Amino acid sequence: MSNEVIVPVVLDTNILVPSLYRKTPIFEFVLSGNLALLWNNHIYNEAAEIIKRLYPNYNRTGITLEEALYFLDIIFDPDFKVSEMPPTWPSPSGDRDDDPFLWAAEQGTAKYIISGDKRHMLKLVRFKGIPIGGPESFFMWVIRTHPMKKTLPD
Repeated sequence: MSNEVIVPVVLDTNILVPSLYRKTPIFEFVLSGNLALLWNNHIYNEAAEIIKRLYPNYNRTGITLEEALYFLDIIFDPDFKVSEMPPTWPSPSGDRDDDPFLWAAEQGTAKYIISGDKRHMLKLVRFKGIPIGGPESFFMWVIRTHPMKKTLPD
């Protein structure tokens, strides 16, 4: 684990699942220990279902279905699990399937919501003061808000 700051985020499944199979910079950042993924059972179950459903599209990546599900278990740390969204919670996104991600962000005091959902999530831009953006926007935000300290060798 890195000695840099750990940033609590919500990672939408439309970014998470391809990241697992393609080992994107987001995936590498999660594995480095610099991102703490906020999650609940709904988010975990959605990710697992999509991993299983889309596996035929990704079976040439060299990562097996079992490995992808194992990665999911590793990156969803129980210390960052939040409560389930109550069924009566009003829908801030306009898409009830997206609301558990917003709920998790609020409950876990996320610093950022990373999504690729242009129809609902990205249109919000912010939720309760939490910025919402794609991976590129997230990395620009990280550079601005958590600059890495470079140390010179002795």
